Amino acid sequence: MAVVLVATMVMLSAVRPGAAESAASPYVTSYTVPYANSEPTHIISLGADEVWFTLQNDSAIGRLVVAGNGQPTFTRFPTPTANSAPYDLAYDGQYIWFTERQGNRIGRLTPGTGAISETVIPTADSQPTGITVTPDGNVWFVQRATNKIARYNPGGGTFDEFTYPTAGAQFEDVAAGRNDSIWATAPGLNQVIQLFPDNAPSQQFEIVPVLDFGLQPWPPAQIAVDDEKPWITAPSKDLVGRYAPGTLSYWRWYELFHEGTGARGLFLQRMGEYYYTWFTEPDGGRAGLLITHRSRATILTLFEQPLPGSSPRPMSITADPNGTAWITAPGVNAIMAWRQPYFYQGYLPATFGQ
Repeated sequence: MAVVLVATMVMLSAVRPGAAESAASPYVTSYTVPYANSEPTHIISLGADEVWFTLQNDSAIGRLVVAGNGQPTFTRFPTPTANSAPYDLAYDGQYIWFTERQGNRIGRLTPGTGAISETVIPTADSQPTGITVTPDGNVWFVQRATNKIARYNPGGGTFDEFTYPTAGAQFEDVAAGRNDSIWATAPGLNQVIQLFPDNAPSQQFEIVPVLDFGLQPWPPAQIAVDDEKPWITAPSKDLVGRYAPGTLSYWRWYELFHEGTGARGLFLQRMGEYYYTWFTEPDGGRAGLLITHRSRATILTLFEQPLPGSSPRPMSITADPNGTAWITAPGVNAIMAWRQPYFYQGYLPATFGQ
C-alpha cells in the first residue's frame, strides 16, 4: 500500500462549436472533433446528448453536448501532465476518473468546473488501461505493462496492487462484479480473470479461458458485467460472448454477420427482460446492437450499422438515457451518434425466434 501526492489543475480550452455530418443512414450523425489527430478512444455518457471521451493524442478529456437544434459544442480539458495519453474513463456520480496510459497516472475530473487532479501510480511505467469504479467508491484499473490489477482508495489516497502470477496478461479492460469481485480481460493469455481481493493470496484469482469447445483459445478485448455474468468481445473471431459457467465452452457466443470486422467496443444495458449489447467493429467500420433474453440468452435482434467515412475504425461505444448510441471513431477523428429507430423500416435487422 502506498500513499502518493495529488496535484490539482484547471485547464479549460475555449469552447468550440463542431460541424454535424450526415451519414448514409439518416440515423447516424458524425461530429468531427475540432482538435486535429486527437484520437478519441473511450467514451461515456453523463446525460442525454452529453458524452465525455478520452483524446489519447491530445492529452485531454473531451466533452460533446448536442443542443436541441442539433448544434454540437465541443470542450477540451487538457491533463496537467503532457503526453499522458488518456485511455479509459468511468463516472462515479460525482467525478470522472480516467487512466493516463503514458503518464502513469490516474486522473480525476470534476464535470462542473473542469478541474483535473492526477495521482501517480506507485509502479513505474505500468501503462494503465481499463478503469471502473465500485459502489464503495474505490477506483479499479488494470496495468498492461506490469501484470497487475490495482485499487485506488480516493479517501485515503492509497493503492493496493494485485500481481497476476502468470506473466504476459497484457490486461486491457476491467469491470466490477458482485461479492466484491473484479473481472479483467487478459488478451495476452487468452483469458478472463476474476479477482477476489479479500481472499488469501493463493485464492485470489480464478481463470476463465476464452474459447469454444474443441478450439484453441483466443484473446478477449472489452468486458461488461451484469447478473455476475461477464460479456466480452473477441476481435480475432468476430464474436460477442456471455459467460456460461458449467458448460464445456465456458461461453455462449454470438457470431456477427460480417467476417474480419474485429468486434471490440462493448456497452451493456439491462432493459427489463432483455439485454441490449452494443458493440463496435473497427476493421469493418460498423457499430452493432445485439438484443437477447436475460434468462434464456436467446437472440431477438442483431443489427450491424455501417458508419460514415472511408475508415472510421470505431473503438468505444456507450448509450445515453434517450437511447442514442455514441461511438468514438479515431480513424476519422469523430464522435458519432446512432439514434433511434436505428435502421430503415425497409431494411430491418435480423430477428430470431423467441
